[in-house]
Amino acid sequence: MVSSLCSMTVQRMTSCFIGCLAVVPLCLMMAVTPVWAEDDICHRLIVSGNPDYPPYLWPNPDNPAELIGANAEFIIQVGREIGVEISVVNEGPWGRVQEEMRRGNLDLIAGAFFTPQRTLYMDYLKPAFQGTRTRIWTRKNFPRQISSWQELIGLEGVTVINNSFGAKFDSFAQEKLTLRESPTLAQSLRLVELGRADYLVYEDFPAAAFIAKNDMSQIVANPVDISAEDLFVTMSRTSPCNTETLRVKLSAAIRKLVDDGLMKKLLASNIEQWGRFTN
Repeated sequence: MVSSLCSMTVQRMTSCFIGCLAVVPLCLMMAVTPVWAEDDICHRLIVSGNPDYPPYLWPNPDNPAELIGANAEFIIQVGREIGVEISVVNEGPWGRVQEEMRRGNLDLIAGAFFTPQRTLYMDYLKPAFQGTRTRIWTRKNFPRQISSWQELIGLEGVTVINNSFGAKFDSFAQEKLTLRESPTLAQSLRLVELGRADYLVYEDFPAAAFIAKNDMSQIVANPVDISAEDLFVTMSRTSPCNTETLRVKLSAAIRKLVDDGLMKKLLASNIEQWGRFTN
């Protein structure tokens, strides 16, 4: 009986030991190579943004699948600072770019205003890297000059789909204005030029650049600022690269380049570059 009991005990101890040996390598693998370690980073990030946004972003004439401009150069330099390859792709209209961020098909947007709704699907990396102003644009012969938000009530306005101009104006527009959305800035400007819309709401640099390129000198800015907003680099919440470690690295690089005044230099060179494309 004792002999039998001892034999059974030895067998169970042996089985337990073998089982532990089988589990240990797996445990070690999980400890050493987790599915996503906090100190890992992606070594290539896919970035996009609003393609109707010169001198910040616009399609490369030599490769329309790529975006160029001041924002593109800035985010590429951010990548260099932390040793990450950045590809700035033309994902199509601004509305589609935001949808691809929701799905996690893009890692970053190089230039977005802050809205509470967007924080549901993307993280804002601080600090902001550039400030912008939004203006009201009308035909030069429009019957009246727009000098306040209230004067927009009762008029037909247009802007680019899924655009935002700050929470205060967005709320005012939703409650009191007739503001339709067009897929692109070029189409929006065309509606104003043809008199199918009374005014356009859009940022100063990009609108002025498109007006110059397309010889729309009859469209002018009015003496009212809609908003002064900051542009941020944002990261998709569903991107597999979105970790705290990488966000911290990106933010530190953005701050360094902002402190160095990089965007001022990039805007000057890209305004000149965009001007060459208008000739």
